[in-house]
Amino acid sequence: MTRTKLLAKIRQVFPGHDPEDVQRVLDEYAGPERLRVHLAILKLCDEDRRDSPRHYVDSACQDHRDVLAWAESPQQLRPDWFSLSVTERAKVAKADRQQYARWLAR
Repeated sequence: MTRTKLLAKIRQVFPGHDPEDVQRVLDEYAGPERLRVHLAILKLCDEDRRDSPRHYVDSACQDHRDVLAWAESPQQLRPDWFSLSVTERAKVAKADRQQYARWLAR
């Protein structure tokens, strides 16, 4: 994933905003896996129809793994996850990966 793709996603998720303004907010998170976290934040904003990434940037600054899990593995956070069989878990994990890949490809 490149900065060009990130800017394209910013334009897609926030069509009425200046991409550079959104990028400045995203850049407040500068921790591990920066680009991956920025994309996860955009995905969450897209799903929640938020008009700013501020909430998720603040969350990522606390623990970036939360934002990654919410965006990339939402079904694996189900309350019944540990009661699922190994086969069911594999299906859920695959569905999460496919869902995230579809969002990235849009």
